[in-house]
Amino acid sequence: MSRKRLIFLIGGLILGLVLIFFWLRSIDVNAVLASIRQVQPNLVVWASLAYLAAYFIRSWRWNLLLKKQADIPLGRTFLYSMGGNWVNYLIPIRAGEVVKAWFVKRNHGVSILNVLPSIFIDKTFDTLGILFVLLMVPLLRIRISTPLAVLLILLGLVFLASLGILLLSVWRKDGVVKFFQLFFSWLPAKWRNKLLGYIDVFIRGLNVFEHHWSRLLVAVLLTAVGVGLDGLYFYLLFQAFGVGFPFVMVLFGYTLINLSYALPQPPAQLGSNEWMIIIIFSVGFALTKDSASAIMAFAHVLTALLIGVIGIVAIALSGSQVLKAIIRGDKIYEQ
Repeated sequence: MSRKRLIFLIGGLILGLVLIFFWLRSIDVNAVLASIRQVQPNLVVWASLAYLAAYFIRSWRWNLLLKKQADIPLGRTFLYSMGGNWVNYLIPIRAGEVVKAWFVKRNHGVSILNVLPSIFIDKTFDTLGILFVLLMVPLLRIRISTPLAVLLILLGLVFLASLGILLLSVWRKDGVVKFFQLFFSWLPAKWRNKLLGYIDVFIRGLNVFEHHWSRLLVAVLLTAVGVGLDGLYFYLLFQAFGVGFPFVMVLFGYTLINLSYALPQPPAQLGSNEWMIIIIFSVGFALTKDSASAIMAFAHVLTALLIGVIGIVAIALSGSQVLKAIIRGDKIYEQ
């Protein structure tokens, strides 16, 4: 692994441990453990199925976006997604997105550069959740604290930036290419031509909805179903802990937690998830810190197991050598 990446990971791990330390200082650990011991296992099983179903729906959306490059079985797309998600979970520098593209190249012969636009669009659709969140705000009696307001603003900026790039690439792709040609005009000709060649392929690859606008509608519908399943997963966990929050409140809060992953995170969201639920559910919805922390601590372990087990199996079936390349610090987009 490269020195720069290793320093980044160590720094993120230290930050996560610091967040965990202060989180433990702010809660009653015995009360949290007591709540976890009383969880209802049958509801946890249903919650787990809803969680995996949400990932399957998103992999279906990505499969739809990949149709222009390759006709890949839906089950394989799910495996590639879970393998990449596991890498993102452990190494939060978005290496998992390149891993997904690498799987497609290895198993279906499509270049990584041609696959990456579909992944970018797929992630752009995930940011549509911010629209659902903003639409729900007037329906909820929620206290918009300063941390929550900052989070909403940052996520809104991420959404606007990604949507802007996508729309410009669809409607003004020649103009976007010319902008980058001007922007990188100062580079030496050899580097500039190579870089602009990549950018040209990438920008034009984003135009997957041209003459296929029905795909756009289906992608939006799948996004809505995925967000709903996410909310159902967390709602069932609330029920498993005996916390009777309305579904729309849980949906709002968990959608915000999911959207926060677009921002820099410690490895495995260590500490950040625990503080995020306190900011949203304790400060915003007046749920006690101990109850919120018990739910998130349990959910954190549960999702780590689900992503870890399925992710390891997915990588084993799709191309385990990609892990060796990441550890060695190789540029897997050149593999």
